[in-house]
Amino acid sequence: MSSMNQAFIVMGSGEDGRRVPVGSSMVVGRGGKCDLVIRDLAASRQHLEIRKVDHGYECRDLESRNGTHVNGEPIVALDLDDGDEIRIGNTSMYFVLGNEEEPAPMEKTVFLQTIIDSSGREKAPPSSRSKELLEAAYTLMNSLSSNFNPCELVDSILATTMRAVRAQRGAVLFTDADHDLKPCPECGYVHTIRDGIPRLAGLDEIEISESVAIRVLRNGENVLLQSARSDRVVDPSASIAALKLTSILCVPIRTQNAIHGILYIDTDVADHEYSEDDLLLAAAAGNSAGLALENARIHQDLLEKQRIDQDIEAAWTIQEGFLVRDWPIDDPRLDVYGLTRPARVVGGDFYDFARLDDDHVGLLIGDVSGKGVPAALTMALLLAEFRLCAAGAESTAEVMRRLNERMVIRSRRGTFCTAALVALNLQNGHLMAANAGHHPVLRISGNRVTTFIPASGPPLGILAGVDWSDESATLQPGETLLLYTDGIVEARKSEVERSEDYEDIEYGLEGLEKLAMQQPDRTPQALIEAVLADVDRYCNPLAPHDDCTMIALRYHGYAG
Repeated sequence: MSSMNQAFIVMGSGEDGRRVPVGSSMVVGRGGKCDLVIRDLAASRQHLEIRKVDHGYECRDLESRNGTHVNGEPIVALDLDDGDEIRIGNTSMYFVLGNEEEPAPMEKTVFLQTIIDSSGREKAPPSSRSKELLEAAYTLMNSLSSNFNPCELVDSILATTMRAVRAQRGAVLFTDADHDLKPCPECGYVHTIRDGIPRLAGLDEIEISESVAIRVLRNGENVLLQSARSDRVVDPSASIAALKLTSILCVPIRTQNAIHGILYIDTDVADHEYSEDDLLLAAAAGNSAGLALENARIHQDLLEKQRIDQDIEAAWTIQEGFLVRDWPIDDPRLDVYGLTRPARVVGGDFYDFARLDDDHVGLLIGDVSGKGVPAALTMALLLAEFRLCAAGAESTAEVMRRLNERMVIRSRRGTFCTAALVALNLQNGHLMAANAGHHPVLRISGNRVTTFIPASGPPLGILAGVDWSDESATLQPGETLLLYTDGIVEARKSEVERSEDYEDIEYGLEGLEKLAMQQPDRTPQALIEAVLADVDRYCNPLAPHDDCTMIALRYHGYAG
């Protein structure tokens, strides 16, 4: 066990991370009242406690939901050693022992300049004070350009500025639309430095000149108060006098269109006054901070979008699992194939193929209103319900009625679904079908293409107690059925190819019938692939704006 020293939790990598003093006890978790708040969904509100004991420091898990790991091992309670890694979910922190020393100086830019007058003679170099401020400005710009962690950015801005102006104490505070002061939105604390020591503090612990802060937030001014105890411009009878302040620097943290907070620096040392040069550096830091924090926010938004995209990709993999992929190849009476191509990564179109018994099969196609994950979830539910509703049903219309009643009960926010269902007797080619607000089915016989099975009722999920009617027909050997969604017939030309006639914009049923007539002997898979290729050609250089889904069945006749 290491000898007793001041203990810190370092957030981030090694000594370059943010150091938070442990004190006698520190509770870490997701809740706002914890001593150290971490933004990790795997963290419990009060996840763990680090406390000082007789022989050193102990880490104790507070019965958290996902557990605490020290150096990769799960723990309930454990004595900590210098350098131990503590992990909560995806968040790593390090326990370190040391003394509260002046923070090590940041890597800085060396600023060298030579001034030559009109006669070609070198002028005297700038004062050491001016050089310090310029080097601080360049160091600040460099440190902000490649850091996208909001808390680390705030710490860097505050530390660099305060070292340059030789400040006694300072803080970065944020604001809302009402100009109320707020802690850091990332960690829930106020980033402060006093006498060179950084510290995260609660908002109620911060003592600043509220009158100066309000003036900066409301007017966007850079404020410098010298000999603040005698200054009469900003109400010294209130916070300035009460805090016995002698000099104040306060500048807005701003972007082009808004003020997001303030960089506040003050001192109560009698002979310590900040200068106009200090104000200029602080103002530059405030402007740079606003842009850097905005860049960090955009960077985090991009990372979140990438995470969402990865989740949606996983959702599509799951969604594909609901759709039929293994088509029957051992029944000479039919050939069947289906495919969906979502406009987004996941969509609301679906198809299904079910063998009802040895001599009967069912084809289903549908289109759920809306797009994305909500539509995909409804699609998955409908496919599961279809198998249940089809069991024991005497007609396709009865299946539609059952599906509708279930969807009306479970539908939310006006979700509905168009659907077409065909049941085929493989012995004699007799079919029964029902259509709930969907496109009619294409019947392909040689080079003759017709539509049949029109909608006999509204889409599913709109009204309870609706009836649909069955339509009957008999397929002849060699005929093909093609079921499709509106992503096919409503595919649109690119803007440059559109004519003034709106009806000429869409691929349309006519385009589908024309293509089908050119493919009289194609297998269902070849037919569907040919349609998709023709739709892509039609929309080129754009992609179809809606999900494209088809299922086709070619009937070869009874092989008895």
